Amino acid sequence: MKNKLSALRERMLKSEKYKKLPRPIRWIIGSLSNNLGYKLLSLLLAILLWNYVITTNTSITRMKTIYGLTGNVSGQSVLTNNQLAMTEDPSTALSGLAVTVEAPQADYSRVSSDNIQVSLDLANVRAAGTQEVSLRASSTYGRVRSISPQSLTLTFENLDSRNVTVNPDISGQMSGYWYNVSRVNPSSVTVSGAASVVQSIASARVSVDVTGMENSTVKVLPFELLDQEGNVIPQTMLNRSTSSISVSIDIYPCREIPFATDPASLVTGTPARGYVVDSVTVQPESAIVAADQDLLDSLTQLMVDPVPVNGVSQSFSARAAVSQLSDFKNISSEQVYVNVNIVEETITGFVDDVRVVFSNTADNLVASYEPLGVYATGPKSAVEALQQSGMTVNLDLEGYGAGYYLLGPTVDNDRYPDVTFESEAVSVTLTDVSTEEADVAE
Repeated sequence: MKNKLSALRERMLKSEKYKKLPRPIRWIIGSLSNNLGYKLLSLLLAILLWNYVITTNTSITRMKTIYGLTGNVSGQSVLTNNQLAMTEDPSTALSGLAVTVEAPQADYSRVSSDNIQVSLDLANVRAAGTQEVSLRASSTYGRVRSISPQSLTLTFENLDSRNVTVNPDISGQMSGYWYNVSRVNPSSVTVSGAASVVQSIASARVSVDVTGMENSTVKVLPFELLDQEGNVIPQTMLNRSTSSISVSIDIYPCREIPFATDPASLVTGTPARGYVVDSVTVQPESAIVAADQDLLDSLTQLMVDPVPVNGVSQSFSARAAVSQLSDFKNISSEQVYVNVNIVEETITGFVDDVRVVFSNTADNLVASYEPLGVYATGPKSAVEALQQSGMTVNLDLEGYGAGYYLLGPTVDNDRYPDVTFESEAVSVTLTDVSTEEADVAE
């Protein structure tokens, strides 16, 4: 113990700090160190003095490495002025960095991630291509001795710029309401960055979720940049004229309402002579209308502008506009197809030239009938043709013997389509010719 104290005393007395102390103080210290009682006190004083020496002497340093640092990017404005841009975001590569700092012993404990700054300086990049860009670091306490990694491999391209149209995309719609984006501000954004990235941009999309909304509103929303396949393009390395879009959304109640089917409201005018409107249909049969609730509650059917049929002699389809559009906020179809079925006028005429054809008459019988007329009902042209040319009816005489009969004729429907007939019974006389021949023979 004594030897250790002596050695410590000798070391203290030879130190530069001790030599620079005032003579009276050095005398006191020397006197205290000459006996055992004072030697313990001098040991304490020596320790305090040594601590003072190492804490005030900046030449005594230690190395300290700080891990998990995150770097920042500097010189971006200079890069832009040089008409260059990075193709990829270096943020991932700038995380998890390690910096070794040589700090004075007194500052060693103060060195931390809070007082070390690491930056990727782009100010010295002058040309496009793939190149190594060095990292720089500084510390509030001490001197930076190393950075890991020391540099990053980055690709630079010429700076490009373009205007991109903003397209709204509505989602979350509720049944019974109509949603519409009436205004997008701005309607396009200017995007600049690496040429290959900018040229891959096809559109900008702003997603509008209207879940739970029942009244018109305005929302400020971010937007996404999309390529031709609809994939989202990261915006971290792109400069944009704005980061958000103001979207005005119209919201109104809606209801499905049928179109009027009354021919009187769907057509106007008179068809050609001898023709009439048989029926009218509308396609589609209904439409979804968005409007103020009071108007929706008052509507039972939708009207369309009537279709003219003046002089028409055959069926046709025509487009017609829906009425009341100015009062509607939206309608699923502003035009419909009106299908007009034109047919000949139906008349009833008397046909007096009616020929009777008998079938299954017995071999010994001869049939004769009194002149016959029928009433024919059907298209005017068909009835008039029958009146001019006459017609034929059929009588089946199977099982009938000689005598006088009133029989109901049948008409071949395939021969006279679209015409119905009304006739009295045919007066038929069946004569047995075999009996007549026997009387003649006698």
